[in-house]
Amino acid sequence: MNRKLLILMEMFFLCILSGLIFPQISDKLEFQDDTVLEKNEISNIGSNRYTKPENSVHFVTNKLDLNGYEKILEDDYVEIYYKDKNASIRIVNKNNNYIWGGLPSEKPSDMNTTWSGIGNSLVSIDYFDKAGIERKTSIAANDVVRDYRILEDKVLFSIIFERLKISFDFSMKLEKGTLIFNLDSESIREEGDYMLAAIYFFPFLGTVRGDEIEGYMFIPDGPGALIRFDEPFKYLSPFEKRIYGKDYAIDHLYEVNDLRVSRPNDFATEEKTVLMPIFGMVHGPKQNAFFAQVTQGEEYASILATPAGILTNYNWVSAKFIYRQKYLQPTSRSGGGVQVVQPNKNEFMAEIRYYFLSDEDADYVGMAKLYRNILEVEGILNSSERIDSQIPLHISILGSDLEKGFISNNVKRITSAKQMEDILQDLCSYGIYNLTLVLKGWQKGGINGSKISEFNFEKLLGDKEEILAISDLVEKNGGRFYFYENPVSATEFQIDFRQDGAHSLSQDLIKLQRDNEYIWIKDRYLVRIDKVVEYLEKKATLYIVNNMKNMAIDELGSKLYAENQRRSIVTRSEAKKMIDNSMPNILKDLENLAIFTPNQYLWKYSSEIFHIPMVNSQYIYETDTVPFIQIVLKGKIDYYAPYSNMGFYSPTDVLKLIEYGAYPSFIISATKNDELKYTPVADNYYSTNYEDWVDIIIDTYNTVNEALSKVEGKQIMNRTVLEEGIIKVDYEGNISIILNYTSYDYFFEGQVVKSLDFLIFS
Repeated sequence: MNRKLLILMEMFFLCILSGLIFPQISDKLEFQDDTVLEKNEISNIGSNRYTKPENSVHFVTNKLDLNGYEKILEDDYVEIYYKDKNASIRIVNKNNNYIWGGLPSEKPSDMNTTWSGIGNSLVSIDYFDKAGIERKTSIAANDVVRDYRILEDKVLFSIIFERLKISFDFSMKLEKGTLIFNLDSESIREEGDYMLAAIYFFPFLGTVRGDEIEGYMFIPDGPGALIRFDEPFKYLSPFEKRIYGKDYAIDHLYEVNDLRVSRPNDFATEEKTVLMPIFGMVHGPKQNAFFAQVTQGEEYASILATPAGILTNYNWVSAKFIYRQKYLQPTSRSGGGVQVVQPNKNEFMAEIRYYFLSDEDADYVGMAKLYRNILEVEGILNSSERIDSQIPLHISILGSDLEKGFISNNVKRITSAKQMEDILQDLCSYGIYNLTLVLKGWQKGGINGSKISEFNFEKLLGDKEEILAISDLVEKNGGRFYFYENPVSATEFQIDFRQDGAHSLSQDLIKLQRDNEYIWIKDRYLVRIDKVVEYLEKKATLYIVNNMKNMAIDELGSKLYAENQRRSIVTRSEAKKMIDNSMPNILKDLENLAIFTPNQYLWKYSSEIFHIPMVNSQYIYETDTVPFIQIVLKGKIDYYAPYSNMGFYSPTDVLKLIEYGAYPSFIISATKNDELKYTPVADNYYSTNYEDWVDIIIDTYNTVNEALSKVEGKQIMNRTVLEEGIIKVDYEGNISIILNYTSYDYFFEGQVVKSLDFLIFS
């Protein structure tokens, strides 16, 4: 396809994703045989919002050899060979004798000396020169002194960059077929004017020139994304995202996307973050693959995937361990400043593990199943999801919020306790009893006005007993009632800046700004992480006193940041440890804890997960969205999609809920939409009136329930794209769901899967 046309198409689909184009509310979801299809309903099934079929995959032959290499490590699964001339290794998977390595030659004709060294060597680095300019080199460079010692199952390396006067030690270990790299920051020495910025372990492992073979890079963007090998193309920038999201204490608050413009900071949907410290590469689906997991130092690492055409003609994917960054040092009160290099390096243990897969395990599904097993062994996924006869439905209710007044602001009641009860009874009348209900704006001052350090009920909704009676009713019907908390970001009306405000490395308050002159509250401020933990633990104790059983926490799961106020510094790793240590204290006073879009380290504490990502960032070079995170979690934790009434309710969207095993979600209120125009919630949630959405809620729930109720508590075992728009998802117990996103009927094993419909096989 012409690349200019491809770019225009992707821009259109990004507009759809970002909320710039929405179907009208009156376009009621009808999932029956007589559905009238909109022209664009199925037009994007070939886009990177979906997964492409693996058609006519050719057998991938070895392009690497072992000439000049010496065997240094071996176990029952893998052999490791080393060549000191360019500090490179070859890895032989003994299951099928496939050879993994870097570049196929020491100096390819289309690469300069620096990139040839990086493309072959075990380790490469970024560093800042005397002028603060970031540069690259590798341990294959001529000015590097290398020494290594072999000790049974590991090799110890000592590296000295003589010109830079930078040195460090690292180890390479083989453990049951897994290759492990490890580096302790205490071994790093900087004795000159150059400063270490980042370290990469074997960044070009598995590299492929252009589209020489069939395969892809897997990255944990959103639910999961593939970057299929393609001919070189001059993209603007590679994929690079911090594991566990940006560190707002130092990272830029914007990023460049691949449409050659800066991402606006007022998207209708938040940018996708990296929730899992993983990546991978496939050489021929169902033939050869490696899967990588950052097991230490992930707080200071990013995932970097570079398609062919960016600096080199080779595809490569790696973890980047970050020791220093640049940040804006203010030079005036007006906000001006200069970019300076972080003076002190980040101190942490860096570790990454590579697993080598073959045959049926060698694709993103095999990687997901391997990762699920790893997390089970680590105790992160040590429970099973709740099993019900009917699936749960997530309903968030807007209780109250600030309302802008002519002289002063007021609190507006959006949904009273009585109205909540009426909504609950109405849903029950349609046979929906298994509700996961989340009440937002229950505290005094409403969603954007309640003080983060205080605990009081907003009396405009009704008294506390009325709210608790609704909680009891939801529970009696078999559901769960959660009280919403956002302890991480706050408006100016909610926060004591001096006591609660988080600070960046430049000593400014960390402020998230929305670039939209038409909205009321443009700025939100991050809360110091020690205060986040303190307030959550305090509130959890008050929950039990007030007979409140369940808490739903927003933003804590997806935002991990340091505190850099000079006299109270908390590093990013310390912040993660503080959160991790606080969770048992919070949970001991609660029955259930739900978390919105949590990073992987919080999964073990999550009773339910809200807003699980359902699509990748849709950069031009991302060719597929895959349900990697859903394959990992299905059968372990109940998870819910983003709110359907925020643009995720078309027939294809409902099919995607079924395909991904995700339960539906809606955010509603008892107030008409135009009556919320002076409240901040209207700037985030465009249409929430229950009466407008009740029919779509019922239709969506019934459709998804018909499919997913059959696989409650079961794990996903395989997923196959039979052809474009036709998906087969296999569950435990020999149950399969066939989904048809196309405009035509599809015949499978003698049965018809109608257009925009599904069938269950068992």
